[in-house]
Amino acid sequence: MLFLVYGCGKAPDLERTQAQTKVTLTGSFITESPDEIQFPVKVLFAIDCSLSMGDEILGQQVGSDPNFLRIEAVRNFIDEYNSNENTSFEIMLWSNNVFEYTRTIDGRGGFTKDPDELNRVLDAARNDTTTDYLGTLTSIYSDIERDIRNTENSESLIRTKYIVVFLSDGVPNTGAGTQSNFDIWNLVGDIYDMAIESGVGSFNFHTFLLLGGFAPTQSGQDTQRRAEETLQGMADRGEGQFRLFDTAESIDFINIVDMRLTVEYKIKYLLAYNYNVRPGVELVYVDSDGDGLIDEQEVEYGTDINLRDTDGDGLSDFFEVSVSSPGRELDPLMQDSPCDLMPDGIWPDTDSDGLTDCEEYVKGTDRRVPDTDKDGIPDGIEFTMGTNPLEIQYTTDTDFDGWQDWLEVQRHTNVLSNDPKIRERYAYEYDIKDEGLVPIDQGTDMPSYVRQYSFTVSNIHVMETVGDTEIAQRTLNSGDNLIRFYIAQVPEDNPDSQPIFRVAEVVVNIADFNKDLVLTPTDFELIQ
Repeated sequence: MLFLVYGCGKAPDLERTQAQTKVTLTGSFITESPDEIQFPVKVLFAIDCSLSMGDEILGQQVGSDPNFLRIEAVRNFIDEYNSNENTSFEIMLWSNNVFEYTRTIDGRGGFTKDPDELNRVLDAARNDTTTDYLGTLTSIYSDIERDIRNTENSESLIRTKYIVVFLSDGVPNTGAGTQSNFDIWNLVGDIYDMAIESGVGSFNFHTFLLLGGFAPTQSGQDTQRRAEETLQGMADRGEGQFRLFDTAESIDFINIVDMRLTVEYKIKYLLAYNYNVRPGVELVYVDSDGDGLIDEQEVEYGTDINLRDTDGDGLSDFFEVSVSSPGRELDPLMQDSPCDLMPDGIWPDTDSDGLTDCEEYVKGTDRRVPDTDKDGIPDGIEFTMGTNPLEIQYTTDTDFDGWQDWLEVQRHTNVLSNDPKIRERYAYEYDIKDEGLVPIDQGTDMPSYVRQYSFTVSNIHVMETVGDTEIAQRTLNSGDNLIRFYIAQVPEDNPDSQPIFRVAEVVVNIADFNKDLVLTPTDFELIQ
C-alpha cells in the first residue's frame, strides 16, 4: 500500500524591514583653482651683473642699467610674493662667475624666505667683467638638484613649482671667447629633464634680454640678434618664455612671471557619508556618536553612547574593539593607549581624516595625509566601513557580490553583505554632471579656468540619534545626523599622486524628512 504524506516544512523567515527617512544632497562644486598658490613655489633669479650693465666713463654713468633697476625689480617681486608661506627665493648675481648668492643654513646656495638674507644679496650687486652663461647654468643645476634631493616629503615635491628667471643684456662671453648655443641649450635641457624626472610638479625657465647696450650699428644689431637667439633657445628648452625689456625702467617681473601651478585637476573619488548611520547586513543602524559602534553595541560593551572615545585615551571605542584580539588587548573602558596626551588635552587629528594621530600610529597609516593609500577614500572612513586604508580598493570585492569595495563605501552599503535587496533599498544614488570649464577672474591678464560639476546624491538615510554628542568638533542634538560630502582631486598629469580633499558638511535632523540639502562651491573647505 502506498501512503502519500504531505508535510509542512518550516516557513522562510520574514524579511526584516524598518521605517525609512531620507534626505537628498544637491548642489555644485568646482575643481581647484590653478591661481591659488597652495603648494611650494620656488623662484631662482639669475641676474647678469657684467660690466656692460653699468660703468663710469669720464665721470658719466653708461651701460644698460647703471642704476641697478633690475635689482629693484627683483626686490619688488619678492616683496609682492614673500608674504605667501609657500613661496621661497634664491638669488644668483653673476658675471664671469656667480659671485654672490642666497645661502641656506649649511652655507650653500639655496632657497630662503629670510628678508635679511635676500636683501644682503641684492645689496651686494656690482657690475664687473664678462658674461659666463655656462658657469651660471651649472650653478643653477647644482642648487636645484640639491634642493630636490633634500626635499623630505615626496608628496610636497610633486606639488612644487620651480621657476628660473634668467636676465642678461648681452651674448654669452668669457675671457676664453663666446660660448656656443649648443652647449648652453643642452645644459638648460639637462636642468629641465633633471627636475621633471625627479617628479616636481612644474618647471619653467624664463629668459629676459635687457636692451640699451647694443650699438645702433650693423654689428650691434647682429650681436643683439645672437643674444635673442640664445635666450629664446634657452626658454624653449626650459618650457619658459622669452621677453625683451627695452629699458631698465621697464623691467617688471610681477606681471610676467606666472606663479600658478597651472594644471587642471580632475575628480578621483566622490563620497557622501552619514556618520550617524551604519549599514548592517539586513538593516541600517543608528550610531549616535559616530564612532563606528552602533548604539546597540555601545550598550553591549558598556561604552558611552554619547562619546566617541569613552575612556579618553585617543582611541575610539570602535577602534579599540575592532583592532583588539579575542583577549581584548585594547579595552574601550580602560586608558591603555600607547600614545601620550598632548599638553592641551586634545588628541590631534593632524590630517583631518577621522582617525586621531594615535589611531594612525597603531594602524600604521600616515598621520600627515588624509588618504594613505591614495585611492581617494579618507583613512577614517575606510577603517570605519571595514576596508583597508593601507590598500587601494580598485578591484577588491570582499563579499563577492559584484560591487567593488570602493563602490560599496561610496554607496554606503556593507562590504560584507551580498544581498542585492539590501543594496537596492539602502544604497546612495549619485547623479554627477560635468558642466564644463568656467572662467575665473583673478585680476590678471592670464586666462584661468576651473571645471564645474553639479550633483544630486539621493537615498541618504537619517536616523533618530540621542542628544548631546560631539562628532568632528560639532555638537549634535537629539535626532541630528552629520553628513559630509568629500571630493578627492588629483592633477591630470599626475593622477597617482596624493589627492587633494575638499569637504562640505551639513547637520540635518530626522524631523526634516525628505529634505533637499543644497551645497554651493563656497561650502567646500580644503582639508590640509
